[in-house]
Amino acid sequence: MRPDMPLNVRRGMRSGMTLIETLIAVAILGTALIGLGDFMGHFAHATKVSALQQRALDLASDRIDAIKHSPDYTTIDTMATTETITADSASYQRQTLVRHIGGGAMDTLDYRVVTVAVTMPGIAAPVRKTTIIASF
Repeated sequence: MRPDMPLNVRRGMRSGMTLIETLIAVAILGTALIGLGDFMGHFAHATKVSALQQRALDLASDRIDAIKHSPDYTTIDTMATTETITADSASYQRQTLVRHIGGGAMDTLDYRVVTVAVTMPGIAAPVRKTTIIASF
């Protein structure tokens, strides 16, 4: 401001923000931060559930691989079990089901359908993997 301006003109010119402008800016910023916090909470939960599902999938894949590498076809039926596994500070329930199809004296088919289901309280639906193993 110039000192030679009349006093009433100097009062009309202002620098800075008024209290109302500051309150509106704080309200907008607060709303944005609350929305961001909510998003971060949902993102963290989704990341945790995804990690649990991936671990369950790894446990199912490991069991399928162990059964596929069984040295004897006839012992696959004995691998049908339910077990509790603790991994990454979480408790998983792994159930192995074996269905024998055919295999009789007059049957042309002889194979086993192996399904591994892994459940955990933090996972909404069980993780399942199924494979078919033919007679060898």
